[in-house]
Amino acid sequence: MTTRNPLLISSEEQFVVGESDLAFFDRNAVRADGGAILYCREGSAVATIDQYQSEVRADTILLLLPGAILLMSERSADFRVTYFAFSVNLFSEAAYRLDPVFFGALRKQPIVPLYPRLAEGVSIWFEMAEYTYRDHDNMFRNTIIRNRLQNLLLESFDKMQRYGTHLQESAESTTRQSELFHRFVSLVHEHSIREREVTFYADRLCISTRYLSTIVRTIARTTAKEFIDRSVILEIKMLLKSTDLSVQEIAYRLHFPDQSYLGRFFKKHTGESPTEYRNTAK
Repeated sequence: MTTRNPLLISSEEQFVVGESDLAFFDRNAVRADGGAILYCREGSAVATIDQYQSEVRADTILLLLPGAILLMSERSADFRVTYFAFSVNLFSEAAYRLDPVFFGALRKQPIVPLYPRLAEGVSIWFEMAEYTYRDHDNMFRNTIIRNRLQNLLLESFDKMQRYGTHLQESAESTTRQSELFHRFVSLVHEHSIREREVTFYADRLCISTRYLSTIVRTIARTTAKEFIDRSVILEIKMLLKSTDLSVQEIAYRLHFPDQSYLGRFFKKHTGESPTEYRNTAK
C-alpha cells in the first residue's frame, strides 16, 4: 500500500497535481484537509465519498469538497487516477460566485461518469493543470490555477444543469424538501459526533421525525437514522486509521458512554471490532 496520502497540500504548496493508484485509501477513511478532483484513467474500484458510494471506472470524475471523507475498496491492479488537490483558500477564491445549489448537488452525487466529449475536455484540463504545477517559477502560478479551477467548476455546473438529473429534484421531491434535506446533512456533519437521534435533527429543523424520515428516504434512499449512523462510522474509521488515539479516547471524543458501547456500535455496522479494523487497515 502507498504509505503517503497523495492528496496532501501545504501552506507553501496550495495545490498539487499527479497520478496515483489511491492505495493509501484502501479501507482507510481519510478526511480531506482541502479539496480534490480525481479523474479515473483506467481500471476500476468502489469509492465512498462521505456517504455516497459508487463504482469508478475509466472516464469517471470524483470531486472531494473540503472536509469530505474518502474511502476506497475493490481496486483493480491497473486502477489509476490523475488528481488535482487544492487548499481551502484556493477553493474559496475559485468558488465564491457559484450557486450554493451546485455544491448541494456535488455533495449528493460527487462521483460522475463522463460522456466522451466531456471526458476529452477534462483530460485536456488536467494536462494544463499539470503544466502549471510544474512551472514553479511562474509568478502568476496560483492565480492561473485558481482561474482554471473556477473554469472547471463552472463547466461542471453547466453540464449538470443541462444534462444531469440530480439537479432536477422536483420530480422526486419539492424544493422545500430539498432545502430541508441539505440542512439535515449540514446538521449531521456538525453534530453527529454528539447527537445520534433523529429527534434532535427534527427538532432543529422544526419538523416531525416522521416528516424528516420521509424526506431522507425519498432523496437519499435510506432512513434518517442510518444516514446519521453512517456519518459516525466514517468518523470512527478516520480516527482509527489517521490518529493514534485509543478506542477509549475515541469513545470519549465521540461522546459514547464507554469503549464497550462504541465497540458494539462499530461491530454492528461493519462486522468487525474497532481493533480488528485498525489492524487490518494498516
